[in-house]
Amino acid sequence: MKNITDSIVSNPIIKNREALLSHGLIKGRKSCLDIIEYALNAVDPYHATHKAVQLRYETLIVDGREYDLKTIDHIYVIGAGKATFRQAQAIDEILGDRIDEGVVVVKHGQAKLLNHIKILESAHPVPDHNSFTASQEVIKLAKKAGEKDLVICLMSGGVSSNCCAPVDEISDADKIEMNRLLVQCGAQVTEIMSVRGHLSKIKGGRLGLMIQPATCITLTVSDAIGDPLEWNADWTHPDSSTFQDAVDILHRYGLWDQIPVRVRDYFSRFTNEKETPKSLGNGKFQYCMTVKTSDLWKAAKKQSKKLGFTPYLLTSELKGESREAGRVLSSIAMEAGKSRQLFKIPCALIATGETSVRILGEPKGKGGANQELGCGACLDLTLEDNIVVGAIDTDGTDGPTDYAGALTDGFSVATARKMGIDFHKELMDHNTSELLKNISDIIYTGHTGSNVNDLVVILVL
Repeated sequence: MKNITDSIVSNPIIKNREALLSHGLIKGRKSCLDIIEYALNAVDPYHATHKAVQLRYETLIVDGREYDLKTIDHIYVIGAGKATFRQAQAIDEILGDRIDEGVVVVKHGQAKLLNHIKILESAHPVPDHNSFTASQEVIKLAKKAGEKDLVICLMSGGVSSNCCAPVDEISDADKIEMNRLLVQCGAQVTEIMSVRGHLSKIKGGRLGLMIQPATCITLTVSDAIGDPLEWNADWTHPDSSTFQDAVDILHRYGLWDQIPVRVRDYFSRFTNEKETPKSLGNGKFQYCMTVKTSDLWKAAKKQSKKLGFTPYLLTSELKGESREAGRVLSSIAMEAGKSRQLFKIPCALIATGETSVRILGEPKGKGGANQELGCGACLDLTLEDNIVVGAIDTDGTDGPTDYAGALTDGFSVATARKMGIDFHKELMDHNTSELLKNISDIIYTGHTGSNVNDLVVILVL
């Protein structure tokens, strides 16, 4: 398949550029935004799906594998996640009237009308009523498929909240509370998914069993470190995590005594039926990852070099507490600027992955992992440090907010101080959205239609 960065259409994505470039290290800020925007365009699922899927007369070609549509009775499209509207848009164009029925679930505010696929909306990162009703439509369509039918399954990050089908032993309210607890406990995404998968009727490969004996093509947009298929295609891919793993994770993060009683009872008594499938037998499955996390950092490196910055990938496996990760990354950039021994200056230090925010008690404000990372990264910067930090969630909605992330530098803390704002206190109170809005350092994109890893770009000028 053609490299996704070979031909990138550059579309404006960041909507508040003027405010972000009105202060601080303006030249560096502009370059940082240009790099981020180029990378976001590189991971557009619409173009990636068109590259991976082609229709030639009556032959459907998916990542080189051919399907004779004359032998297919019905084509069904199902899916969920924050990047699946753009996938669905492409599939709708490619297959058109050949699609018999389709339903795809996206985040509130993403839906637009398609000709052959129904688009439903639900909440993220915590499910709502729509998340549960949507899952019933997905299950109904999956079970409808027969041996000579083709099911195209579209998946991306956000699926766990957008489409929920809890096991019978727990309630919808229990599942909502579990999502809330898990996203605030500081656990890694794969750990959270291990727990959620063992409380679901469709995750961990269970939907794949419902789809059999039909043929199933799963098209995914990766948002998991290392691009593992089992996390990115967990409706239709066997699960390697175990029931006991889920129990251990709940204990590891101090959640066992906080989780709903029905959930604790469920995890207290193991039966073989509660375990996720470790194999889907002789099922007819193809998996195609149309966008990989590496596409994100490769595009960032390419644009950095074009703008005159020597690019360095620090890590594609960024993890840990967001604000502390930001502080560590910033300290590397400061050393690079002072000693000039680590990297060739000017340079772009790039990291991708997914950090987390651990919230103890009720949060006093609103924010997201990338906003906290950007704030943590500028805590130790001074007006003399020629360093700019950009951190974004590639779907455009960082945490439970309408903002993508943060753009900070050595002027950020000083600006807050002049306004009478205690920068450190606001960060510790997880009130980063309000803080960054006040100092005009918040990045606003709206829904990007994509959802890959988080991206951090630090420019040492």
